[in-house]
Amino acid sequence: MDCSEIRQWIFRSLEGELSPGEEERLTAHLRECPACDWEMKLLSLPRRLARAVPAFEPSPYFYQRLRAQLGSVEESITIWQILIALSRQLVPALAVITLALLSIFSYQQLRSSTADVYQAYDRIFIPGDQPRLAVIADQGEITDESVLRAIAEEEPVGEQGKETGSSRK
Repeated sequence: MDCSEIRQWIFRSLEGELSPGEEERLTAHLRECPACDWEMKLLSLPRRLARAVPAFEPSPYFYQRLRAQLGSVEESITIWQILIALSRQLVPALAVITLALLSIFSYQQLRSSTADVYQAYDRIFIPGDQPRLAVIADQGEITDESVLRAIAEEEPVGEQGKETGSSRK
């Protein structure tokens, strides 16, 4: 018999779901296969321990003392109980206020039309203290030389166009 099938029979045997014929076949396989026998013993160990240990019985005065302690706790109100009661009311109110403020802030940010994505991009990658000639389209045809000249020069675009126009004539 296959060990994978026997493993399922072991679980059914522990639950008491095997027929007498299946129990005999399982016992025969467990005598021949030490791995399956070890697994059966390991899985049946918690049940054997539960049968061996007696049930716990509390003392006769346990419930009386428990009721007395619970009664004294109900009479005294602590600061923690007050804080918990307040937090149940304050947390949802604060959450609503926070969501309202976030909504107003995001509305104000999205409403303003002064935000220019390209200018923001330039501010990130091109610092203001190092002016660069980003637009070289005014120089006519874009060649490798015109790109290198635009990068090397630090003059504004308007002045560069005047100088290059006068030097070409």
